[in-house]
Amino acid sequence: MTISKIKVERKSYAYIREVRFNGKTHPIEDLLVESKIRTVELPILQQPRTNNRCVIITQGAYPTKPLTSQEIQNLKGSVSNQGYEFEIDTDISGASLVMGVESVGLFEAAAQGISTKLVPTGFGTRLYKLLFPNGNILA
Repeated sequence: MTISKIKVERKSYAYIREVRFNGKTHPIEDLLVESKIRTVELPILQQPRTNNRCVIITQGAYPTKPLTSQEIQNLKGSVSNQGYEFEIDTDISGASLVMGVESVGLFEAAAQGISTKLVPTGFGTRLYKLLFPNGNILA
């Protein structure tokens, strides 16, 4: 929400909290800890592989770092060797595998039971582990 919108609509909300990145930990994870919200481990509902479609997510929201061209090439080779046809930054619907950085798409795929593999960039890995303890994290 923009500052101008907050100024106009602030009386419509009971509480507004600014979420900031401290350079070390994921801001949503910090908010959960600070608010004493117990994270719920979401089960990995592995759907069977129904096709050879793999979506590689290269971009996440700040502070997640995007994949480098070398990392993308490595992932392309890896999924091709497993018999997948890869797509870059497309819709996850109907995919059998979603790989990439910490992002809404990756977390949505994991919650939907699509097989996921996280490429850790330093931020969000611990949050992914908290939510999806059985999720795959690439080294």
